Amino acid sequence: MAQILVALDTTTMEKYMRVASISIASYDYILTLPAEWRFYRSQSSFFNMSLSCVLFILIRYISIVTLVTSNYGYFSTGFTQQACQQYYLVIPVFKAVQTMISQVILGVRTYNIARRDRRVGIALLAAYFSLVSVEWFTDMYGRAPVVIDGNCTPADAGKTLSTWFFYLAALLYDIVMVSISTKYLLQYNPMSGRVERLTRVLIYDGIGYFITLTVSNVLNLILYHTTNFQTQVRRLKY
Repeated sequence: MAQILVALDTTTMEKYMRVASISIASYDYILTLPAEWRFYRSQSSFFNMSLSCVLFILIRYISIVTLVTSNYGYFSTGFTQQACQQYYLVIPVFKAVQTMISQVILGVRTYNIARRDRRVGIALLAAYFSLVSVEWFTDMYGRAPVVIDGNCTPADAGKTLSTWFFYLAALLYDIVMVSISTKYLLQYNPMSGRVERLTRVLIYDGIGYFITLTVSNVLNLILYHTTNFQTQVRRLKY
């Protein structure tokens, strides 16, 4: 009886968290539409966008697709086992793609802060491809479609829950990128107050971004590492 009540509390909490995430994402999207339009207009042409603009478009709209696909599967009431079999991998695929894009953004930022040092660039590429390979494997390995009350969620059905390694790899990448960028920023000797303020902003921005991602990844690590197959299907998938 106690286990049933705990499962119900966990499910209810997740539903509230999902609704809250959708609300925050929708509000943020509407609020930033004018800035997005100005960003597009600042480009020389549609076919000659800057790298920052391309990455902005990718992370913004892939994140939307990730949120929609995850919550559609979770809140739907019309999935059959056969339909879920064709849909369940869409959720982890978009999650992995979203993570890859965010890591590219963090890597480009780190490379530029490191004054585009060739050795740093090679090290960043090696770290990126190594950890992305781990993330894809751990995100897709042992997945099984689970239908409960008509919804569709991908559960980790392996003997060892591999999905939590996905968040461990993402956390490790964030630590490496922020450590390298902070090291170079602290070594930088600004010649003016304006540059000094910019350096300070970049440090705080990187640390703030790292803290936000760390909290998210640690939460997911705890959820996936301490769960079992029955309760894991109810956990956050994004």
